[in-house]
Amino acid sequence: MMLRSRAVPAIGLWWMVSAFGCQDTRESGGRPGGDPDAGGAVVTDSGGAIIAQIADLHSRELPELGLTLLYSTLGRLDLVHVVGAVLLPDSSLVIADRVAPNLTFLGPDGELRSQVGGEGEGPGDYSDIARIGVATDHSLFVYDRALRRLTFLDWAGSVVDVRRIGCMGEVVPLAQVNGEGFIGVLETRPDLPPGLQRGPLFLIACTGTDGSFDTLGEWPGKERFVTLDRQNWVAVGFGRTALYDGRGVHSVVGTNDSLDLTRYRGSSVHAQVRGGVLPTKAVSPEEREEWTDLFLGAFPAVVHPDWRRRLEQSEVRATYPAIGAVKIDASGRIWIGDYAKLSGERRLWSVIGVDGTSIASLRLPVFHPELLTFNNGGFTGRELVEWEVTIPSPVHELLDIAADRIAVLRKDELGQEYVEVYEIRMP
Repeated sequence: MMLRSRAVPAIGLWWMVSAFGCQDTRESGGRPGGDPDAGGAVVTDSGGAIIAQIADLHSRELPELGLTLLYSTLGRLDLVHVVGAVLLPDSSLVIADRVAPNLTFLGPDGELRSQVGGEGEGPGDYSDIARIGVATDHSLFVYDRALRRLTFLDWAGSVVDVRRIGCMGEVVPLAQVNGEGFIGVLETRPDLPPGLQRGPLFLIACTGTDGSFDTLGEWPGKERFVTLDRQNWVAVGFGRTALYDGRGVHSVVGTNDSLDLTRYRGSSVHAQVRGGVLPTKAVSPEEREEWTDLFLGAFPAVVHPDWRRRLEQSEVRATYPAIGAVKIDASGRIWIGDYAKLSGERRLWSVIGVDGTSIASLRLPVFHPELLTFNNGGFTGRELVEWEVTIPSPVHELLDIAADRIAVLRKDELGQEYVEVYEIRMP
């Protein structure tokens, strides 16, 4: 990873504190002795940034979180493609479904309170909801990718503010979102030469409506194979990609190549978690074929021969990625999910505390997203464009984590999506 600044129009960010004073913390000492903590990490600090060196993420059996199911939306809500769910400070839950231009509000006990919004471009209307979250003033924010717009709502769903995003490119707001700016990730779309490629992903601080931003960090994005005619970007089996998440003032960015995550508080580096690379897991020939069948199964049979030829030009990684998912909770704890095998039923999550120590673990049923989706049995084309050109952080089962609750995305045997909310008990 390389941290660098980028020349932009001179508009100050109200929260901007330089992150670059922390970029050399790799060589610095910190707490006396540097002995491993109870979670197997050596934690030091330098210039206020925490450095957690973890020899093996699973070297010690961490206490498992206690879970109590509070409610489920199965059989109560018709959800098709959940793009986000957040727990508000009063323990109510808000769910966004991509196929519906509205938000569903559930009370602390799971009772349906309201569904607000409509299709359009007016205040409170949506065209393509890509992310929802909790703003720094505890209001709810909704990011519409098609309209490039942030909508802010109170806990009852009433619109309190609407703001256009001026930053260029494919932007995803992550953290410290309010009426003046946000921390987010930015994807560039370079003209890539043929072969295996990884376009860059940037963490940015964006403000105003004129496109001003500052670059906080850069990571390699999603692996894709560009065909010789440069007309197609083809999937890479078990490929590497960028991972990111944000909540409140906290955001976390890294890749699934290895365990090397950076947590920001606002625009400043607050902690770095390194090491913990799991023993290399080889991809078997059977798993290679399983991945190919899964990918082709997302297309109509008539195009299978063409897509199989494209895949033969691409690559399938010989080993699994080191990690599979990352999440950050309301207090800034980092949740790291193992890379789930295609047939895996449960995923191990490890919880890293704000101070960099490993504190708990959790096993959740794996949510396996569809590679591509279809509309009324026919391919619309939009989903393929989205898959090819964007660098999404992989969809997984852990939707949101608040003080004492988690929201989990599930899918039944018929493919129906639903959300479960659990009470958690930290050790």
